[in-house]
Amino acid sequence: PAPAAPGAGAVGQPNLLWPVRGDIVRRFGPVGMGERNNGINIGASAGAAVSASAPGRVAYVGSDLVGQGLTVLIVHANGWRTVYGHLGSATVKDGDDVRAGQQVGTVGLTAGDGRPSIHFETRQMRGDDPVAVDPLTVLPR
Repeated sequence: PAPAAPGAGAVGQPNLLWPVRGDIVRRFGPVGMGERNNGINIGASAGAAVSASAPGRVAYVGSDLVGQGLTVLIVHANGWRTVYGHLGSATVKDGDDVRAGQQVGTVGLTAGDGRPSIHFETRQMRGDDPVAVDPLTVLPR
């Protein structure tokens, strides 16, 4: 059989890279009072580079998403999306093609974790719905 395309796993799951190295300061799932974290928060030094987890196209850069701060959303192959929230700055713009490991922004201070961190989500399209997937189940260990 032909090898999988770069950035694509055996069953359409991308081979993701960590967007930034650091401690998990908030996990995926319920966080109490009916709230839910649809990703993970990763603590790192303020201003540290945040990288694209897989090749794709930037579909959104902005601060209009409630509770997300400055956010970059990237569309990947096979219906996958990654979201990088609470950035200090963005280094890409809407429509940019990015490669895995390319810087898309910097770690910011708006996540409310008591330290610099980013919010990172992985989503897979199911029909017209982007379904949140725990990033720890698709990132390398």
